[in-house]
Amino acid sequence: MRHLEFAPAKLNLWLRIHKKRDDGFHEIETLIVPITTVKDDLHFDLNLGAGEITLECNDFSLESDRQNLVLQALRALQCEAGIELHGKIKLVKRIPVGAGLGGGSSDAAATLRAVNKILECPLSSMALNSLAASIGSDVPFFLGGVPAICSGRGENIQELESSLPAYSVVLIKPEFGVSSAWAYSKWASAESLPKVSYVDQSTSWGKFYNDLELPVFQKYIGLANIKMWLLEQMESEIALMSGSGSTLYALCQHPDEAERLLDKIRVEFGSGVWTAVSSIGE
Repeated sequence: MRHLEFAPAKLNLWLRIHKKRDDGFHEIETLIVPITTVKDDLHFDLNLGAGEITLECNDFSLESDRQNLVLQALRALQCEAGIELHGKIKLVKRIPVGAGLGGGSSDAAATLRAVNKILECPLSSMALNSLAASIGSDVPFFLGGVPAICSGRGENIQELESSLPAYSVVLIKPEFGVSSAWAYSKWASAESLPKVSYVDQSTSWGKFYNDLELPVFQKYIGLANIKMWLLEQMESEIALMSGSGSTLYALCQHPDEAERLLDKIRVEFGSGVWTAVSSIGE
């Protein structure tokens, strides 16, 4: 049974962190939107019956053992559905690792969706959401993949009732990634850097902010410098870090502004950074 599933990236348009929970996670509230033009591809070639499942990936830095979120999602679904599968999964990574774009979580959600389709939907939406929450905080969002406010540790999903305004998005990520677990662990003790703006950024539509900029910028000053540079550019209406980083993004009113900003980034930061242009909203 062969199937192709896409796993889109995401942006956190705002992220507020609250108290630490008894389970070790933090209470959060965040507005997440999918970016469908930046995505991973998952090719499934699976059959019913006991046997080996192999995972191939074009990014050799990723673990292909039992810790991989794709294999975790597959094992969880097999256990819940009471079936066994064998075969091969090929993961084509385009979403950078450690980028704050949700690549691993999206891959896990794509696996749940795909295998449930392959098995002709034996599990309900409620059961899939429960599995997704057990795998990772962002995984439930990616099951639906529509703009939503996520709370709790991320598993409570409230889809937006109104549509987002249209923006072009420019993404920039340096060569290193940031561990989400590390960023959250340092949040309570983090201090702001001088001459770096952490204040809410306002538009006619709403406010944009990210509480994780405090710990991440304190360790990775270069990311703070990139944000401040983006804010200085006339094409940027908003400049912010996504999730725990290390990706920063700028919202632009028009596609031609995004292309001009992309050209500036290439001149200013060279080929050592990953970049992409996408869009959100209508």
